[in-house]
Amino acid sequence: MTIIVDTNILISALLNPNSSIGEMLMRGLVNVPKYSCYFLFVEVFDKKEKIIKYARMEEAKVLELLLLTLKKIQFFNENQISAANKQQARQLTEDIDVKDVSFVALAIELNAKLWTGDKKLYKGLKVKGFDDVVNLSDLREIMKK
Repeated sequence: MTIIVDTNILISALLNPNSSIGEMLMRGLVNVPKYSCYFLFVEVFDKKEKIIKYARMEEAKVLELLLLTLKKIQFFNENQISAANKQQARQLTEDIDVKDVSFVALAIELNAKLWTGDKKLYKGLKVKGFDDVVNLSDLREIMKK
């Protein structure tokens, strides 16, 4: 199994590194390949000030955690995703959140599970029959098997 890490999972881990998500992502408790797309960097740096504020840590500590976490993720160039998979992802996300199109397309491209904490995205994709989206509960269940 391969997991695509959505931005909100990374941000959750930064906000609370001792949470279940933080443990699973930062400490490698989910011992499977983890990928994301470069758009994750754009979203994280766009929200950097809020992350620092809500994490209640010094900027240097947040950046250190970010570096440690990013080392656990392999990055995939969105330009290498096939046009057909990008189109399918656009159709799946167009009325949910188009910002997530790269993550969904990458999940399709790599035949992977998209790990998200975004309830709207999770439910919306499930309703559309995209079963390769998982939340924390789903991931825990999968890891038990």
